Amino acid sequence: MRVLHLNTDPSGGSYEYAALLSIALAERGIDSRVICKNASAKGARFFLNRLIRRASVSLSREPWHGTRRLLLPPGPEELVDVDVIHLHTVADWFDVPGWLESLPISTGVVISLHDMWHVTGGCFLYRGCDLYSDICAPCPILKTPLNRLLAKDEQRRKLRAYRSRQVRFVANSQWLANLAQQSPIVRVCGGARVITPGIDMTFFGPQDMAECRAAHSIPPDAFVIAVGAASLTDTNKNIPWLLKQLSQLPNLKGVTVVLAGEGSVPVPDGFDVRLVGNLADRRERARFFGVADVFVSASLMETYGLTLVEAMACGTPVVAFRVGGIPEAAPEGQGAMLCAPQDGAALIEAIMKLRNSPQLREMLGATGREIVRVRNHLSSFSARFEAIYRECVLSRGNAEPKESALVL
Repeated sequence: MRVLHLNTDPSGGSYEYAALLSIALAERGIDSRVICKNASAKGARFFLNRLIRRASVSLSREPWHGTRRLLLPPGPEELVDVDVIHLHTVADWFDVPGWLESLPISTGVVISLHDMWHVTGGCFLYRGCDLYSDICAPCPILKTPLNRLLAKDEQRRKLRAYRSRQVRFVANSQWLANLAQQSPIVRVCGGARVITPGIDMTFFGPQDMAECRAAHSIPPDAFVIAVGAASLTDTNKNIPWLLKQLSQLPNLKGVTVVLAGEGSVPVPDGFDVRLVGNLADRRERARFFGVADVFVSASLMETYGLTLVEAMACGTPVVAFRVGGIPEAAPEGQGAMLCAPQDGAALIEAIMKLRNSPQLREMLGATGREIVRVRNHLSSFSARFEAIYRECVLSRGNAEPKESALVL
């Protein structure tokens, strides 16, 4: 069996998910690989596509991406003997619905839901809008008058293509699956299953804290807070707000923040913040968690929270907001302390409890590590996807596109 994974960028949580799954599948004897967008592409097609992207930004108040893109999808040479196409985060690459409808009918399609894009008219994050459960109009993040047209049309294109391909949807949390199943796109394809993401426990496990701190010239007796995101400027990750809250901790002299991610953000004066850049390498990320007494996230929305799980696997307790799929990834009292979104006082209180109690840190760290060891093992992650792929292969032999009474 050959499986081809597609993800727009070779970085971020969805890429890590796809890359790990591909490795684990290969260990099961499945030919599996990941392809990303060609970032070096140039020419007229590239510049026209950039204009379309800029137009999308100018028409929306928050991140919104349509499916009409001009960059080239994987070519025929990439699809030789491929049995299953597995789509991950593929917004802002090529015309996904058009390409899917051009694939041979014998090719199965699986979609991992890392956000809302596949099941809506173009938005990524769930902010309480349920219009996607009907016709995705009038879209609250698109400007008038296109708010009544664009998202509705994009949702219709996805519905037609995903229905004709008999797509299998897989969510990374029950929270996301419940939202996705309100979409006509998912309902017409038979619903969304849930597969808990796996992590690579050959890297993410207990670290030698003294050794990790020495590598960053951090005093052994400091109280170290790890903070990180793929992009520090991502507004959803809320990094500037978090740094401001952390700068109000009592006795800052003994506090060090280790900040990982691309980009830069303002740092409050008199605050010991060490920037370590992007940590794409898993071993480097494990050492990053190993320096810390606590990992703190202020993300406003996460469909699961893979970084939190990696921290827990290293025995580092987590403090985060009680949003989206985070309570599934990092359960309250079982590796994590959770608080309401944007509640700075509760965030500080949780951190201070951990700062003042090495016993609490040790207890949460040990509990979280054990939960991850059992729940996020790569072997069960890949085994469940292998079952879905084989289901696809068996069903495609006599597959015929089915009409649905559901019309947008």
